[in-house]
Amino acid sequence: MAAAVLVVATGCGGGSADELDRQNVYGKVTLDGEPLAKGIISFDPDEGSVGTAPAGGVITDGSYNIERANGPTPGNYRVSIRSAGGDGGVDPTAAPGAPPRRKKGAKDPIPPEYNTNSTLTAEVKASSTQVNFDLKSK
Repeated sequence: MAAAVLVVATGCGGGSADELDRQNVYGKVTLDGEPLAKGIISFDPDEGSVGTAPAGGVITDGSYNIERANGPTPGNYRVSIRSAGGDGGVDPTAAPGAPPRRKKGAKDPIPPEYNTNSTLTAEVKASSTQVNFDLKSK
């Protein structure tokens, strides 16, 4: 009986980066040609994507780096970017390992086509992938 419980318990683990084939994703984010001071980037699986895992990270001084251990798996993603500067900042209560969230009520200077109604996409390769984004506010 104890052996059966042990098998079930070990079979339900979250898996490592190697088991999920997670990848490092990094790059630059600019807004109107200037590095985005602070922000949040999220990679969410495209509709119909199978076997892809969402991921997110923090943008600092125009750069982001999602380490392999928490990175997305290879595939196609819808990307959303939010600013964390100025009037609201990042919500510190986000669950460990989850993409950071903006505090409620903060107005984002980044237009909705890059976040709530994002048209941004990215393909994550089966190796470290660089993806840069040049956003326009107007």
